Amino acid sequence: MSAGRLQQEPVLRAAGPVLRGSRRALTCLLITAALIVAVPPQHAAVPVVVSYRHDLAKLTSLARYTVVVPGRLPPSWYPVSSGLAIGGANGPGTATWHLGFWTPSGRLASLEETDASPGEFVRRMTNDGTLERPVRVAGRAWDTRWNADRDQRSMYYTSRAGVTVVVTGDATWAELRVLAASLRPQPR
Repeated sequence: MSAGRLQQEPVLRAAGPVLRGSRRALTCLLITAALIVAVPPQHAAVPVVVSYRHDLAKLTSLARYTVVVPGRLPPSWYPVSSGLAIGGANGPGTATWHLGFWTPSGRLASLEETDASPGEFVRRMTNDGTLERPVRVAGRAWDTRWNADRDQRSMYYTSRAGVTVVVTGDATWAELRVLAASLRPQPR
């Protein structure tokens, strides 16, 4: 045997367990990754109910307009998000409220309302959806938009007082009409 060959053999013998260990670790990581992808976390399927009373009370006291709020929605509707912005991106002095619901079909529907400039607000809330035919809900005319790429349906109107109300989400048109029909003025 040559001296070069003698020096290589111990290195090859020592590398064998290291390579086998690396292969085992890699296999373990791949199986773990497959399980994470195949078994979604439980919280993704179960809505977390939130209270929107605080945001509603603050909005009612600060807004320069009469706030609308869902009245009697069926018990299978769950409030899952609420956010209030005074000023900010919609302009100084504006009041904007987002209220999101988990619907009976397991989709999302939200109420968005503001006294900000309606054109830009509607464009953002509807994700530039394609204008559809208007509908009448509870005696009020609503414009509608559909964004096929996002599976987003939207209904909206702007009152004479300059308040824009948008009902939007991946919920069905029927569910959006239920939310729209439930809206009532909130007493100050």
